[in-house]
Amino acid sequence: MHRPHVITNRLRAFTLLLFFLPIAGCNRKEPANTQAIRPQPAQEASPNVAPQSPPAAAEVNEAVTRVFKQAARVDSSNSPGFFAGDFNGDAAIDIAVILKPVAGKLDEMNQEFPPWILRDPFVRPKPGAPPIRITENELLLAVIHGYGAKGWRDPAATQTYLLKDSVGQDVRAQTKTEVANANKGNASPRVAGDLIGETLRGKSGYLYFDGAQYSWYDPKTFKAEVDARVIHPGMKPNKIDLLQPKFVRAEK
Repeated sequence: MHRPHVITNRLRAFTLLLFFLPIAGCNRKEPANTQAIRPQPAQEASPNVAPQSPPAAAEVNEAVTRVFKQAARVDSSNSPGFFAGDFNGDAAIDIAVILKPVAGKLDEMNQEFPPWILRDPFVRPKPGAPPIRITENELLLAVIHGYGAKGWRDPAATQTYLLKDSVGQDVRAQTKTEVANANKGNASPRVAGDLIGETLRGKSGYLYFDGAQYSWYDPKTFKAEVDARVIHPGMKPNKIDLLQPKFVRAEK
């Protein structure tokens, strides 16, 4: 006859064995399960601007002909005479090209309604002011804005700003980050996209798109302007947002 305490001990041992068998089985399978559910590394966010190959002379000439027909050509005395960047900040790559009017084509360059926007970065357009004129052998900077994924290479890319008094020395494209890092501590304008750095009129600075036209930024002399707003009677004076000095916040 089996003694009662022996039977009890055997039952306890058998129960413990049944309890630990599933756990041991799970532990043996854990490496496979862990590998199956291991989280994958997060995908790097795609940039806003699709990467493109560097511009080649033949396709730049084609873009210039698309806009200016036979009235202007790439200036061969500047090397490089063109450089790409997203200058107006719309996520499409633009091309900036140093041009000269073709001999005998000044009338076309000074036509009344040209398919480009002629501007001087140092002169703000005023109603009633005489039109800007292009002179013979003048160096000009054309910025052809890109369109869609192909950017300035797209046949539909025709919006162009033609800039007078804008070609100096060491002309180059620079990103907003590069310009910000090079001018820490200086006031800066709101910049839509990349900038065009150069030495112009004996000063080092940048051409940038301000949302309406290309303007000149000299880090040593630039002062941020505060937009004037109309205050309705009965309203408290507006306060200036120091983080965004061009914005004026109305208080209730």
